[in-house]
Amino acid sequence: MAVGSPGDRTLVPMLFEAWNDLDRAYAEMTEEEATARPDGASAFGWTLYHLAMFPDLVVNVLLGGGEPHPTFAREREEHGFSGDCGDWAAILEAAGEVRASVEAALGEMSDADLAATVVPGWAGFPSTTLRYLVYRMIAHMYYHIGEVATRRGRGDDYPGDLAGVLEGPDIGRDA
Repeated sequence: MAVGSPGDRTLVPMLFEAWNDLDRAYAEMTEEEATARPDGASAFGWTLYHLAMFPDLVVNVLLGGGEPHPTFAREREEHGFSGDCGDWAAILEAAGEVRASVEAALGEMSDADLAATVVPGWAGFPSTTLRYLVYRMIAHMYYHIGEVATRRGRGDDYPGDLAGVLEGPDIGRDA
């Protein structure tokens, strides 16, 4: 796999920054808060499972040839798209494990590497580039980060400190 210059690596760091923002949105969440479904909304625990399941599928299953994380396979079988959260502690741990494996797999990939990597189709979805799917992961994650932050009453100070984003080689600087 070719490794581009730092300026050629924007998407993978952006995905990792989104995960950091997701961590902030979930910071200090209790099990009671994670499993509650006020007004029928999806539980925050279900949302975390929902967000981590897609990178697990793309990177660990479709590209890596492995099996879905067993916690997510069990949650999907037991709760599907119901919005219910099963085992919050297990979901939290599994999300961390998936994150670590995705970071290891994608960590040094340039944007060109992502564009050149084709992810096979699945369940009626056509083959596409990893670049496209990483964009989707980032957008999807930020949609739910906003949802979680707002529902937790933390929307007024979000996204908070942007120092990690603005430290990139060409990001936020005048030409």
